[in-house]
Amino acid sequence: MFTHDPTVQQQELSYLPVNSVLDTNRLTNRYADLYDFAPVGYFCIDRQGLIRDVNLTGAGLLVIPRASLVGSNLSDYIEPHLQADFSSFLEDVFSSEEKKICELSLLNAMKQPFHAHIEANVDSATQTCRMVVCDISARKQAERILIESEERFHLMADSAPVLIWTTGPDQQYLWFNKMWLDFTGRTLEQELNQGWIEGIHDEDVAHYLASQSAAFAERSPFSVEYRLRSSIGHYHYMLAHGVPRTSPSGRFLGYIGSCTDISERKNAEEQLRHSRQMLRHLVSYQERVREDERKRIAREIHDDLGQNLLALRIDVSMLHTRTGRAHPKLNERVSIALSHIDATMKAVRAAINNLRPTVLDLGLTAAIEWQVQDFQRRSGIACELTMEDEVTLEDDRATALFRILQESLNNVIRHAQASYVKIALYRQEYKLCMKIADNGIGIYPDCRRKANSFGLVGIEERINALGGELTIDSQPDKGTVLTISLPLQEQC
Repeated sequence: MFTHDPTVQQQELSYLPVNSVLDTNRLTNRYADLYDFAPVGYFCIDRQGLIRDVNLTGAGLLVIPRASLVGSNLSDYIEPHLQADFSSFLEDVFSSEEKKICELSLLNAMKQPFHAHIEANVDSATQTCRMVVCDISARKQAERILIESEERFHLMADSAPVLIWTTGPDQQYLWFNKMWLDFTGRTLEQELNQGWIEGIHDEDVAHYLASQSAAFAERSPFSVEYRLRSSIGHYHYMLAHGVPRTSPSGRFLGYIGSCTDISERKNAEEQLRHSRQMLRHLVSYQERVREDERKRIAREIHDDLGQNLLALRIDVSMLHTRTGRAHPKLNERVSIALSHIDATMKAVRAAINNLRPTVLDLGLTAAIEWQVQDFQRRSGIACELTMEDEVTLEDDRATALFRILQESLNNVIRHAQASYVKIALYRQEYKLCMKIADNGIGIYPDCRRKANSFGLVGIEERINALGGELTIDSQPDKGTVLTISLPLQEQC
């Protein structure tokens, strides 16, 4: 402990050379300044609690001159209801060589209280102790404000209609609101730390923890869906959303999050998904029925109407030959009837091709070649076709792919305003791909939302029914590219 007795100092300095005395005086003054103007109060206290020495900072804490403090009892400056605690603390200090710590409320000269952090340990002679006193009123005020803020937050969170939780920076859960506890039927103690995970469905635990760990590592918000068991044992779908918490100084404190029950939404999504699945099955079934009906009608037209027309043409042709010069007027009428029969047979052949092109019986490759030629003939649009070797598909899938090409080319005629179309059919790994590209005006954003615009919708539904995929790449005035890919069920 630094001593302030000038007589002792003078006796010690009388034995030193002049220069050494000057240096020692400067050093002594420097240490005296460090002692007096330290950022904390230094006290020397004896066993009775009397102040034997104090620095200027310590005297400033009590707003009492240092000379007036020396010889007084420090307990006189402790709040009355804490003086017994200070006496016990002092006994502990003198009964042990270890440093002792406590926090007490002191009174300054104006009887204004302030919080102090006190550390003390006995000196080597065990008659006095060295005591450090630090004013922690600002810290206590901040802690009080924080506690009040936490209490207000808990009050608001407990009245919120969603499940709310908070965590520490170590991913341990620190608090759950009343809504959470009411939903799970568990106590706060059961849910703290990692206890709440017992309520997550076993299949969702790994996914949730992985999402949470990734978010903690990046200090970023996260959202995750999982199933949480209710108080009656039923699992509800929850959407959890967590955001990081930071202190005013920017220190990471953990996460605060909420959980919203989305079971009704998930049920609605499941019902909608089931409805879409059933609708696709229905569309697929209707397409099969339609193709079967087309095939049946085309066959009946060919077998009945076509044969009858052919027989009629033969008879009329014979009549036309026999009435040549003998009956010129009748021959002329028969010639007109013969031309009508030819036009009808041509219309019948066109109807049969529209219902079910007979070229499909020759295979998909032949059918696509015929369709491209027919498209060029009807539209006058140049068309380039690239195909690999013969592709063999079962009849249903081959017919569906042919119809997709047919509908796509009809869309080009009706909407694209194109002058060139390129078609490619190729294999890609275990998929059969067909690409249809035109140089037309493209598909504008609102086109697919127009009423009665079912061309692309029909194509998409056909592809979905076959388990395939459709991608559309289109920009206004830069053309459109449709890419259809179908899984191959067998090596072609």
